[in-house]
Amino acid sequence: MTQDVERVARHNEQRQREYESSDLIRLLTDENTPAETKKAVLTYLQPWSNAFQRMISARVTFESDPELRALACEHQQEEVGHDRILARSRADDRDLVWDPVIEMGASWFVDQFAILPGVQRAVLAHLALEAGSLVFSQAGTRAFPDDEYFELHDEADVEHLEMGYDILRRRGDWTVEAVIDVLDRAWQVIGVVSDRIAECARRDTVAA
Repeated sequence: MTQDVERVARHNEQRQREYESSDLIRLLTDENTPAETKKAVLTYLQPWSNAFQRMISARVTFESDPELRALACEHQQEEVGHDRILARSRADDRDLVWDPVIEMGASWFVDQFAILPGVQRAVLAHLALEAGSLVFSQAGTRAFPDDEYFELHDEADVEHLEMGYDILRRRGDWTVEAVIDVLDRAWQVIGVVSDRIAECARRDTVAA
């Protein structure tokens, strides 16, 4: 079992490294990116952050395993209100945008939390969403020093990521193949949404 967890961890860490090279992360960490373009990222991050609250609520709603439901509830409690913190960070940009790609990506995650087996739900939440959030938050702290939203996530996401590996160590009702499959799909969706956020941020600032 230990070898299986290590195999999943190596695979997921490779996906994290690939995400570090994504257009969105490079946009945030590039010193030559205009400040207004980086700020526009937050505009398109907001609907994703709002949708994240739906994702973690769906996980709680559809989880019936006592151990996994307790973990899901703990995760939800620690994430509640983070969308409002982001809204405060972009207080001078009140309009909430709607984008079909971001919404479809969010809907895919909500759907998966409804239909996946319990351990795979935990994998989706902690090893994909939280791992992606950690990479994004580390880039965000460079782009927006002292920002409350990114400081909070940079600290919390490490703990939330480890929760996923801890579940895999304690449970036997999963296979490496199934976990890697759901991870690969999740990272593809995260990549599509992230590319769209970068695209929209650049498009809006060029138009302006």
